Amino acid sequence: MEQVKLTRVNGALKIDIDGEIFDPLSFKSFRPSARNISDFSKAGLKLFSILSSGLICALGVPYSLFGESWVGDHEYNFDVIDDQIELFMENAPDGYFALMIQLDTRDWWLESHPGAPYSFNYLSQVISSPQWRKDASDYLKAVITHVEEKYGNRFYGYFMLCGFTTEWFSHFDFEESHPIKEKAYREYLNDPTATIPTKEELDGVSGHAFLEKDVSEKIKNYRKFHAELIADSILYFAAEAQSILKHKKLLGVYFGYLFELDGARLWEDGHLAYEKVFTSPDIDMISSPSSYGYRPEVSTSAFMVTYETLDKHNKLYYLEFDHITHLSPSHIEAVLIPGGHSKCSCQRETLNIMQRDFMLCASKGAALWWFDMFEGWFYSDEMMGAITDMIALQKKLSTYKMESVAEVLVVASGEALYGVNKNSDLNTNYLGKQRGGLMRMGAPFDVYSVCDINDIDIDKYKLVIFLDAFEMNDELLRFNEKIKSGGRTILWMYAPDYVEKGIDGILSSTNMNIKELSEEENVVLTDTSTLEYSSLPSPRFFIDEKDITVLGKYQETEKAAIGIKKFDSWNGAYSAVGDLDGATLMKLCELAGVHLYSRDPQVPQYVSSLVKGVYNLKDTVLYVEGGAYIDMFTGKRYVSKDGQIFIEKGEMASKLLVKESIL
Repeated sequence: MEQVKLTRVNGALKIDIDGEIFDPLSFKSFRPSARNISDFSKAGLKLFSILSSGLICALGVPYSLFGESWVGDHEYNFDVIDDQIELFMENAPDGYFALMIQLDTRDWWLESHPGAPYSFNYLSQVISSPQWRKDASDYLKAVITHVEEKYGNRFYGYFMLCGFTTEWFSHFDFEESHPIKEKAYREYLNDPTATIPTKEELDGVSGHAFLEKDVSEKIKNYRKFHAELIADSILYFAAEAQSILKHKKLLGVYFGYLFELDGARLWEDGHLAYEKVFTSPDIDMISSPSSYGYRPEVSTSAFMVTYETLDKHNKLYYLEFDHITHLSPSHIEAVLIPGGHSKCSCQRETLNIMQRDFMLCASKGAALWWFDMFEGWFYSDEMMGAITDMIALQKKLSTYKMESVAEVLVVASGEALYGVNKNSDLNTNYLGKQRGGLMRMGAPFDVYSVCDINDIDIDKYKLVIFLDAFEMNDELLRFNEKIKSGGRTILWMYAPDYVEKGIDGILSSTNMNIKELSEEENVVLTDTSTLEYSSLPSPRFFIDEKDITVLGKYQETEKAAIGIKKFDSWNGAYSAVGDLDGATLMKLCELAGVHLYSRDPQVPQYVSSLVKGVYNLKDTVLYVEGGAYIDMFTGKRYVSKDGQIFIEKGEMASKLLVKESIL
């Protein structure tokens, strides 16, 4: 094998192995067996991931039963890697593989380095250790070298795993200090006397959205260091790996879960500096599980990442389907498996969600792998038949051009959160939960990170939503002014540019008179729903304008919480609260002139220029251009009459429609 690279085919990224193009669909398991490997191979799958690690996972059992390969100081047992590779080669004879290599500190290493924390639990406290970085990178390079020399013609890439659940989480240190970390912090600030903020300072004042001014700069500096420490370490290991790979194979990590890490985890686990990793030339693939909060059958499925930023920088995004199927246990060793709370109750439910995740990926051109975590999760003829059909369907879809038709631009930022109180739950409401309303507003949307604002084709968007622009850099401020034209509608959430400028930042960003609300309101009423919040952080805001269209008002005071103001060449919209429901966002889309593919906020859509997907657990109407459409899952034909297709509720909720004239 001479060269593996990512190639864009008809608008979507594919894996190019010496000129042969592969759809990025794959398989992974902690417990690979002859059966599950061969089942997926016979289904038509060509790409497989192999996890090499003898460490204990977060559920209290080993990741792999093949044993440990990093057994001492520069002592490696490659037999355990070879044994697993040969199992895959035997049962997927025409497959190509990606090896997943776990870099965490081993017990023998910790015994040799007293006082060093276990990286699986306390990543940020040990990740700057020069000795561990060298030893781990030597192991990484030794494994890659061995595999390339022995099996190089069968491996298309490698994944670097580290930290809690192998996803580069610093999960149990809660940002707290350690001598190794403090030394790195002093070097970062070039200040030999610098100290890491105390737990009390890091926890912030209860009920406040933002850091107190007297500690704000100190904590922001430390938070940036904490996040960049992990991102920069990923890039350190990536550079080490590329010294062997020379960019001839793909390299990936799990990282950048901006939309998924609720509450304090987003700051503590260390994913805020994801832009560095997403834009690095040394990284080719980013993966994450399918969002845990959007797994139930009545939900929508969702990404954890700023997907369009990855796609723009030609990074392949692998959505991991690790849902707890009806055949899976919900617990291992009495420990709840992540996602176990939404375990599928029956095969129909499992198939519905499998198709829904596939539909989400197909509408975006994203990659997908099926994760048979502890074996047996897909052991049914019907499930493997569905996977066989999806593999064939993806191959067919790949022959047609696809591109985004979104008229809604969503802008998100990690760096804008450094000045936020990590216990305020702002990220939970404005990022994590807000995905639900976005998925149900009747229109597709693109999600970019702030790093891309200068390269976005803004002319295609009629509605721009700033989710968490609580601190705006100069580029974002200029972008904000640039888009106030062309009849466009702009929605600012909560407190744009507030961190450094206070309420003056909100006023200048929105051109609206926003004031602080003294009352402790927790309920907002809209035309179609009641938005209830367990508690809203201080400060709370309201719109003090006469000539506005009010979309939501506080229940008690009746002051405007959500509204739109018309200007000469644009419309300004403001929401003092997050987690807006689909009905409210749908109303905003209507006022902005965005085309709605559905007018029912209970029915999510998955739309591109090629596919018109709908997930209907009820009768619904899809609004599309005239002509006949084929459901790619069932072959059923639908005809658009007056721009409408009526779709009856059926046993299977996913409908993936493609215009008949395209096929």
